[in-house]
Formats: sequence, structure tokens, C-alpha cells
Amino acid sequence: MENQAAIKDFLEKYKDLFWHIPKNKVKDVSLDVLVEYVINYGDYSCVKEMLEVVGIEKAAEIFYKNNKVSFDNPNKVVRNNYNDLNRNLFKLYFDKHAPRNS
Repeated sequence: MENQAAIKDFLEKYKDLFWHIPKNKVKDVSLDVLVEYVINYGDYSCVKEMLEVVGIEKAAEIFYKNNKVSFDNPNKVVRNNYNDLNRNLFKLYFDKHAPRNS
């Protein structure tokens, strides 16, 4: 389970990743937004810290939830705000380090 105080500290430290959100609202972003932005825009140390704060299993759960494939076309992702390279990289990473039970 993620530590809310650690998440707030993380958001304060990396608030510039959330450039389109007013600075006073960054502390209220959802974990979905946090994981998406860190995967898309964070550097290595930011990603590493996010995985420690949120937890690799929770980050993977969010990532998979937001990258569901269409039943009509398995190559089409229903919701995808991740860039293609990062989506592929983190799919491989999470498949290895936080495998799903399905």
C-alpha cells in the first residue's frame, strides 16, 4: 500500500512534470495521472523513486488498467496516453517484475 505522505512529497519534488496542472492542485492528482506522467516524462531517478513510493505492483496495476486492448482488435489499445516507446518498455518491465495473475 502506498504511503500518502511520501506521495505528496514526491509530487512536490517533481511538480514540474505536471506543467498543465495549477501548482496548487498538483498535490491532488490521482495515482493514475502520477504514474502516466512519470512514465512519459520522468527521468530514471524519477521513475525509480515513483516505483518505490507507489509500489511496483500498484504502478503496474495502473499501467495495465490504462492500456487495455480492444476486444475487436488486440493490437488497438482502448485508452492510451503513453507514448509508444515508453508503453512498450514498461509493458516489458512490468511483465517481468510485476506479472499479472491472469
